[in-house]
Amino acid sequence: MQTTAMPPPYDPFPLEIVRLVPGDQRIACDCRTAIPHDTLRAEITTLDGQVVQAVCAAAPYEHIEAAGLANGIDYRLKLTAERAGQTVGAAPERLFRCGFFPGVVINYIHPDDYTYMPSGRSPASPSLLRLSSGRLLASHDIFWGGCAQNLSMVFASDDKGITWQYLSRICPCFWGKLFEHRGSIYMLGMRAEYGALLIFRSEDGVSWSAPAELLPGGDCDRGGPHKAPMPVVSCQDRLWTAIDYGSWSLGGHANGLISAGLDADLMDPGQWVCTGFLPYNPDWPGTSRGKSGGCLEGNAVVAPDGRLYNVLRYQTNGCEPRYGRAMLLEADPSRPDAPLHFAAVIDFPGNLSKFKVDYDPVTRRYYALVSRVTTDFLSQRNLLTLTSSPDLFRWRIERDILNYADNGWPEPVDKVGFQYVDWIFDGPDILALSRTALNGAWNYHNANALTVHRISHFRR
Repeated sequence: MQTTAMPPPYDPFPLEIVRLVPGDQRIACDCRTAIPHDTLRAEITTLDGQVVQAVCAAAPYEHIEAAGLANGIDYRLKLTAERAGQTVGAAPERLFRCGFFPGVVINYIHPDDYTYMPSGRSPASPSLLRLSSGRLLASHDIFWGGCAQNLSMVFASDDKGITWQYLSRICPCFWGKLFEHRGSIYMLGMRAEYGALLIFRSEDGVSWSAPAELLPGGDCDRGGPHKAPMPVVSCQDRLWTAIDYGSWSLGGHANGLISAGLDADLMDPGQWVCTGFLPYNPDWPGTSRGKSGGCLEGNAVVAPDGRLYNVLRYQTNGCEPRYGRAMLLEADPSRPDAPLHFAAVIDFPGNLSKFKVDYDPVTRRYYALVSRVTTDFLSQRNLLTLTSSPDLFRWRIERDILNYADNGWPEPVDKVGFQYVDWIFDGPDILALSRTALNGAWNYHNANALTVHRISHFRR
């Protein structure tokens, strides 16, 4: 069989904008340069080249802000490095559009910005981690259909998510999940869509090891591993996380878990064990009737009685009922290589996009942030809702967190998305990281921003 060579990875420039943050009538950017300079100059122009504003920052400062811009208009941002009054380097031009974003924007990529090709031009796959030191890490990959999809970016916050800074890039890495274990930071992700399952290690989030390959890759025609940034949990002295295998072109994905011992060297592929992959069976009790794409993007979750479940997104949009159901498969944590088996189909108010489930020991309830469907557009993701359950089987809606379905927002439902949210408990609050499409995104799915949101006093 003839194989297609992978395109080269994104190659950083000597001077570049590493973080772009638009807001209401304003723009901010963080820069990195390997060029000796005494001043950075940012020039903002309209698309036809008219200069709107020029802002300078003296070295060593590499943060630039500009205000008084118009919302809803596309601008170009031109960054140059100057020394003794002479231009000594220029960064790739960046596009942006100002506008109101809820929460805090961590990073932004305009849908027509090709800076990060060949990986893509849309921030995706949010992953959020609080280190034992208290520092927050956030990551996203850079996605676009038909592109290499092999670059991830990592950011940090030392003030509980109020301000953020760029830390590093990881390549090749797609669909990555950050987690901490025994004082080290890990990224578990794919080489590319349906590529090999990889794991990276870091001590500081800045420098990353070479990856170790845990599962071999495939492709969308033959099938391969599929992994969103899903939780990594501990059960019976092992770390567990969900993994799928298949592809959309083959009709869907089979589902499993992969695990390693708590004392294992996580960079040793021989220490990891996979349950194998259980295909969807439409004859399971309670399934939706019709053509289903099966299940994917599962949550490894420990139930109140100690059982280990995989709580999965269930593709019912071609079935009846069309939405509002999720799937539970059960693992045997004492036999990490044993296949999963069917447990239940449950009523669940947000099953058509990726969600995360976590347990709160204070309320003794499980929580999930879901993209809830309330219209005939089954891909609706402009309504982010907090839900809870006492046992993983019975779920209720607590409250809507971001409601852009009913607040009069001028962009339609197919252009707005708060989706694939990763989140953590933070004292009385929830801190949530969203793949956000707003203010001129390509569409609801191909987002243009990574945003973080604080849900205050969620238990009330």
